[in-house]
Amino acid sequence: MNIKYGKQININELTNKTISLYLFARNHERRVYTAYERVNNLNKISKAIGFCYNDSLKKKGKYKESIEYIEISNHQEITNILDIELSKIERKSTMLIVDYSCMTKSWYYTIILYLKKKRLICENVIVTFIYTPSKYSKPLEPKPNKEIAPLPGKYIVPTDKPKALIVCLGYEQRKAEGIIEHLDPKDYYILYTKPALDDRFVSKIEKNNSIILKKSKKVITFPMDNLLLLERELTSLYYLLKDEYSIIIAPLGPKPFTFISMLMAIRYKDIDIWRVGSGSDINEYRREPLSKDMFIISEVVFEK
Repeated sequence: MNIKYGKQININELTNKTISLYLFARNHERRVYTAYERVNNLNKISKAIGFCYNDSLKKKGKYKESIEYIEISNHQEITNILDIELSKIERKSTMLIVDYSCMTKSWYYTIILYLKKKRLICENVIVTFIYTPSKYSKPLEPKPNKEIAPLPGKYIVPTDKPKALIVCLGYEQRKAEGIIEHLDPKDYYILYTKPALDDRFVSKIEKNNSIILKKSKKVITFPMDNLLLLERELTSLYYLLKDEYSIIIAPLGPKPFTFISMLMAIRYKDIDIWRVGSGSDINEYRREPLSKDMFIISEVVFEK
């Protein structure tokens, strides 16, 4: 399927809808159910599935009468679930919601790639991607970088072109330096959120990445909640770099940036998405929702 269009919408536009499938991730964060509760109160959800990182989370899940909890050990299991659930939908048009607030990058990238590659019965699928911003929490001491690699699901044949790297900074230390040193790109651009929904995020990003920001001449800032502006910035960089370089995006910062990067990667085949991870030994943040009424939402229509 191809993307017909995408647009940012307001939570108030999600009212009186029939939602065939609602997907989210169940983990330790306190914002897990924020979007679900808001959407479920004002719409009809035919089926909701909570992806769990382990069996204990599945057992502790709320709303067991209306949500099916499934433990996920690898991204291929998500593909299998989508095969089963979407094969049941026989309407020409259907609506899905993907709440990626607590999902790992590989999980929502798997969903996006699936919708791009799969031939479905539906003529078009309206997918609403929801992100619940969190309150500020102090960054923990970063874990060692154990994995610097492309996200699974899309393979790009290596070319003779030199690498250009687009890095979106997070607020943990040493992540950006790690991928720049590992890839040794000929050129790179640094992006980060400014303004953010809480200025403390900006201060910590700039403090913990002060070395790389001081020596980088190509730095771009973007507002946290304007997805259209962010897409325009990344599209401009793509057309600036595509003829001369092999382009890699490393989304180390907020998940809405990661989401837009993934849409770029399925639109432009020569963009690759890389991650920096610490394996299973991750920092756990209890992130609380910034507000029960504040969401960053994108409606994307996929069609045959």
